[in-house]
Amino acid sequence: MKKLISLLLALVMVLSLAACGGDSKTPDSGSKTPAGNDSSGGTADSGKLEHMDISVGYWDVETALCGDDIQKFIEEKFNVTFEPMNVTWDDYYEKEQTWAATDSLPDVFCADFRASATFGKWAREGVIRSIPEDLSAYPNLSAYLDSPAAEGCKIDGDLYCIFRKTYQEQAETVKDRIILYRWDLAQKAGVTKEPETWDEFRDMIRKIMAADPEGKSIGGMTAPAMNYLVFPFCCYSMPGAVLEGIVFNWVDNGSGTYVPAYFGGKNLGDDALPTFQLLRDMYTEGTIDPDMAMATLAESNAKFLGGRAAALCTTDNQVKQHINDWPGTYGHDMNEDVKYLNLMPSVDGNTYYWAIDYAWSETMFSANVDDAKMERLLMIYDYLVSGEGALKGRFGNEGESYQIVDGKLEFIDNKAAVEVYPSCELFGNLVSWCPELPNGYVQPYVYPDWYEDWKTELTDLGRACEDVMPTFDRAYTQAFMNLNSDFRIKMGEDMLNIMVGDRPVEEMWNEILDNYKTDGLEDVIKAVNESAK
Repeated sequence: MKKLISLLLALVMVLSLAACGGDSKTPDSGSKTPAGNDSSGGTADSGKLEHMDISVGYWDVETALCGDDIQKFIEEKFNVTFEPMNVTWDDYYEKEQTWAATDSLPDVFCADFRASATFGKWAREGVIRSIPEDLSAYPNLSAYLDSPAAEGCKIDGDLYCIFRKTYQEQAETVKDRIILYRWDLAQKAGVTKEPETWDEFRDMIRKIMAADPEGKSIGGMTAPAMNYLVFPFCCYSMPGAVLEGIVFNWVDNGSGTYVPAYFGGKNLGDDALPTFQLLRDMYTEGTIDPDMAMATLAESNAKFLGGRAAALCTTDNQVKQHINDWPGTYGHDMNEDVKYLNLMPSVDGNTYYWAIDYAWSETMFSANVDDAKMERLLMIYDYLVSGEGALKGRFGNEGESYQIVDGKLEFIDNKAAVEVYPSCELFGNLVSWCPELPNGYVQPYVYPDWYEDWKTELTDLGRACEDVMPTFDRAYTQAFMNLNSDFRIKMGEDMLNIMVGDRPVEEMWNEILDNYKTDGLEDVIKAVNESAK
């Protein structure tokens, strides 16, 4: 009997060790759970996975994680429980920095820090953990990361975050800023031709303001903040300088030395002067609303909707808000009164668009995430960018929130999936804003066909510019990132100061340039060129 008991105890111990060994394989060990195939993603047997709690920092995640069927499905598939750590659009930046400073970051969280010095600081100080180089066990995620956008996610050659792709192609970033204008009021003011240059746009705005057809003391173009104007105005004289912070483009200054595009030209900063002058002129004459310098999102939207601003520089999401609000104010669709401004020619005669990073924001992982949990997260991420996972996470359950009609994906009753399954707000956007869908399906829309036509036309305008768009060597951007420098570009702040200033534009710009030199601009240029070459 003693021998039998000993044998049974030994057998139990062996089985226990085998089970523990299966759970302890790390993403770096080369012995990962296979992630499945391109259609279904991470194929997990929840019965063989140790249960884990995973904390998630995401916008309004407490609302998203409401326990609906999609959340339950993913939690059961990967044997996890998601714990919300809520942020809002107003507080996420500060809250995540506070969490980092107090060693209380969520296991996984969304942010937009990789264009700032904070990203490199967190990576080097061990606040966030790196992502394994070998992702062969996660083929869908590996394919997703096979993109130029991944270069901006690296510090010292290691991947420290996963970009969240906003668009499927670079030309679509033209939709990231849309300038709307009141064509109905322009016609009442005697304008017969849609503007094709900045001068024609300014002339149209002046005529609308002078005629004031609705008697509302209408003003010029407004925007929620200065950074809204950075993109379209940069393209007037420095199309490469649309990125600020620390992840900016570098261009050859004509002598073989690369400089940040913001400081391009024969002399440092020459290229920027026409853009600054255009902004100053429009602000001085009122074609940019003088109140814009202190505007908020709500105020600028209300001003345009209320007929007190002739134009509005905005984003795709805010255009959708105006589409919803316009009929209640005017009794008809917005497109009967409003047009969008085409891309405007630059000082060199070419037309450019703002080729920004088409992956806004990223997901990062706390350094407190151990290898076992990282493996589980990679399995989940691999699933969410698979064909099956993209449909499930973004659109819910077929027959309940969406249906396939004649080979096309449609929302049922024209209700977005988040109205049926709130967790789709998280699982449909956590890895990517626009995961690739299987079978050629495209995102169904709940907005009018004319607005989809607008966005298609805008993308076509971007594509038409491709032959003249500036090209960049990412080696110089990466070389700068590797310097671990505190130097950063504050383009929106500079533009605002010069636009509202009362001293000559060139004088103010030279003063700003001197401040950048004091901050180490010339030393940075020298170090980056020596490293990249």
